[in-house]
Amino acid sequence: MACGALLPKTEVLMQCLGVPNRITIAVGSETALVDRVKASTIAAVTREVPDITRIVVDPSDDEAAANIAQACAPTLFGEDVLMVIEGIDDLDDDGVDSLKEIFDQLPENVWLLLTHPGGNKRKPLIDAAVKAGAEKIECKDIKRGPETIAFLTKEVTRRKRKMTPAALNLLVESFGQDFPALISAIGQLCSDVEVDPIDEVHVRAYFEGTAPISGYKISDAIWEKRTADAMKLLRQTALESDPGRVGVTTVTAMASGLRSMILVGGSAPGASDNEVAREAGVPPWKVKTLRTQWSRWSGDQRKLASLVVAIAEADPAMKGGIETGTALDLEQKLFELEKLVTRTR
Repeated sequence: MACGALLPKTEVLMQCLGVPNRITIAVGSETALVDRVKASTIAAVTREVPDITRIVVDPSDDEAAANIAQACAPTLFGEDVLMVIEGIDDLDDDGVDSLKEIFDQLPENVWLLLTHPGGNKRKPLIDAAVKAGAEKIECKDIKRGPETIAFLTKEVTRRKRKMTPAALNLLVESFGQDFPALISAIGQLCSDVEVDPIDEVHVRAYFEGTAPISGYKISDAIWEKRTADAMKLLRQTALESDPGRVGVTTVTAMASGLRSMILVGGSAPGASDNEVAREAGVPPWKVKTLRTQWSRWSGDQRKLASLVVAIAEADPAMKGGIETGTALDLEQKLFELEKLVTRTR
């Protein structure tokens, strides 16, 4: 938040001096961003008050209202407290009233870290927090394409490193929109690779053979109608990487590849690669490949529709089953994956 924003004068002074806000609220459902707000806020408050006591209140607890009041109540020695409530939209009416009372008269020794997933449920609590001087940080879903690349670029820059666009795109191709995995991968690369910029050769060297990267290779082979290659890659991946992740990452990659192929295939005639990429949420260099894939499937709409259903059914099966007792073991998952790949012939 910039110095001089619409906050009470004491809070403005604290912001200008680099002191964290007394109330911080992360609003949105993008887990990676919410986690970043939580981590940075806790770190900042701890730097300011090293011996602060952190108290986590479960908003769904029947005693949440009493727990909020107790956490913020005066103590004999006036210990500093950081109260954390994740998901204030789950508070009942008593909990809402209790938190609003804290907003109205925030004790000098209390700091608040709150999260809200967005939406209208308990939205007045967000407004009340902002009115009380909270720093509201938007954590909306990060869109595919340029927005994702921009987020990852900031992650690299935050570590005072550089990464080529090709390397960033390869990471997205490999891990999809799994931001915790993407952030972890960037952290590992920035820690272990000494040269700048980090390029796609480094990415391949570190993550070649892992389930996420192999999943996207399998997907490309499937949508290019190279069924035999896809089957070979699937079996090789099951042998060389974590077999427990192969199912999920392969089906996720297939779904992502199918979605991108259909979006590119439905783009306006004459649109440039950049325009199509922006609309489909893919890097421009991928458009040519997706157009080629679409040309191989566009004449078989009925089969493509059946694969949409098959992939949708495979997703919960790979993640553990829909109902209790329906979970598949590793051999069964691999068998179901091979059946799915065979259907793409």
